[in-house]
Amino acid sequence: MSPDSPSRVPTADPGSPRPTRLALRLVAHKKVRTGVAVSGIAFAILFMFLQLGFLGALRATAVAVSSRFEGDLVLVPAKFLHLSDSGSMPRSRLFQARSIPEVKSVTPIYMRIARWKAPLTGRGCSLFAIGFPLAAAVPLRIEGLANLVTALGSPGSIVVDRLTQEKCGATETLKTVEVREGMRDLVGRYTLGVGFLADGSLLSSDETYAQMFDGQPADEVNMGLVRLEAGSDVEAIADRLRRVLPPDTLVLTVGQLNDRQTRFWVEDTAIGTIFQMGAVVGFLVGTMILFQVLSTDIRAHLPQYATMKVMGFTNRRLYVLVLQQSWLFAALGYVPALLLALLVYDAAYRATLVPIAMSGGRALLVLLLSLSMCTVAGLLSLRRLRTADPAELF
Repeated sequence: MSPDSPSRVPTADPGSPRPTRLALRLVAHKKVRTGVAVSGIAFAILFMFLQLGFLGALRATAVAVSSRFEGDLVLVPAKFLHLSDSGSMPRSRLFQARSIPEVKSVTPIYMRIARWKAPLTGRGCSLFAIGFPLAAAVPLRIEGLANLVTALGSPGSIVVDRLTQEKCGATETLKTVEVREGMRDLVGRYTLGVGFLADGSLLSSDETYAQMFDGQPADEVNMGLVRLEAGSDVEAIADRLRRVLPPDTLVLTVGQLNDRQTRFWVEDTAIGTIFQMGAVVGFLVGTMILFQVLSTDIRAHLPQYATMKVMGFTNRRLYVLVLQQSWLFAALGYVPALLLALLVYDAAYRATLVPIAMSGGRALLVLLLSLSMCTVAGLLSLRRLRTADPAELF
């Protein structure tokens, strides 16, 4: 080639590794660096799994009881916050509701936290107590509860949740227990689970409930569970009841009650905010860890990236290469984090009986968050790649 001939610009070798294969090689090249990076990212992903898992358990706690109510509408006091702090309303409101022809029945429900004394250790526990008249239809969808109603007819009898905390000593052989400084006969068990609401739950007749809470006025109730005739328009009847009842009583559908419960536990309590912020912190931590890893790697290999530019690699192709590395780190961190999360969920449930479990939706959500986290880290690190100048090689 003569000196006057136009110079040829070198181009990328068609046989050179594709970006995906090259990204794999770069990730696998320094195993120690990769191991440290994957460990940090896996920790951040695991942290998101845990925070979202406990947030899900909090949501399950919110509706653990209210979602089991056998009714179409509920009457609650105007100052109602949540089930264990519902306030009270005159029992006469239930009779007023019965004046609507489509209302089949209205069952009074009594709810309060009761102090339970563990029989062996004397340790105090907080159990969510629910009382209801035995003559009415069973107010909760709990397997086997209908068979326990007869046993509850004996004065001073209660039944307890099998998912009560182990520290409370509610074993299968326990026959009597102290509740609110009075001995009660334990005549059966059921399965419910109330999560963060209390250490467990117990059910009783309204008469036994009045004995336990001797300050409970006979003419005050915490809730009225309304059943309508078959085929009734629930929303229309709810509107009519709102017009009939005075402002001290709210009329809610069961769905609206569940929404109120969820909003209280997730949005109005500090614990809900903490879990949500924890997931955000996990995302930010993972982003910064991977950003540091990628930035350090790019800075150490600037001459190589400059050489690739001389060979004809465009900036766009190099950007894709860096992003592919970040996605590989996300995949490598996600798998162990998912497995560890399953183990931690199981251990947390066994230790606390809080309703925490993995769901397909949460696994997919965290996967998308992991990919987004690593994509953001990759994009932030690209500015260092732009400083790779081929002219510095000569």
